[in-house]
Amino acid sequence: MSKGWNANKLKGNDAENRICFLIYSMPDWKCIKFGVENHIKDLRNVVRNHFNLITDKIKSMPDFVAFNEKTGETHFIEVKYRSEYINYDTEKQEYHLNYLNRYKEYWPGTKLVIFQKCEPYIFVINLDEINDSRLRKVKGKGSFWNFEGIKKDIKDIFPELDHEVIEKSIEGLK
Repeated sequence: MSKGWNANKLKGNDAENRICFLIYSMPDWKCIKFGVENHIKDLRNVVRNHFNLITDKIKSMPDFVAFNEKTGETHFIEVKYRSEYINYDTEKQEYHLNYLNRYKEYWPGTKLVIFQKCEPYIFVINLDEINDSRLRKVKGKGSFWNFEGIKKDIKDIFPELDHEVIEKSIEGLK
């Protein structure tokens, strides 16, 4: 595996640990690993090189389920880390996320949590609010999404989060 892949995996794992830290900091909330990378090794290996409706759905499983044991409130959570937003030929903040349509199709209601090195350091997108008007495809480079106007603060989905805990979660991103 390349050094670039390892570095990106480290950043992605770090972002996932940060969301777990946030969720577990709240009374009554649990953060349950859900993505395919957290399941049986045989299942991961089987779906890796096969492409059909079911394997695509398995591969696009959100990273976590956030569950409130007291109220029953439940969220699918997909976590991404971006060192910076991408700005190709536009003045808009755009994010390179090739598989976002799969998350939207297979896992409605998923909350996309993005950690990044610039402000806002953490924000949430409700995937049900995204449509293709926010998508720009660049030949040979992939899909770029603009989330202006629909970015939410993490406290919009977890209002009981303490400000100090949020600040602690973004240390090291700045």
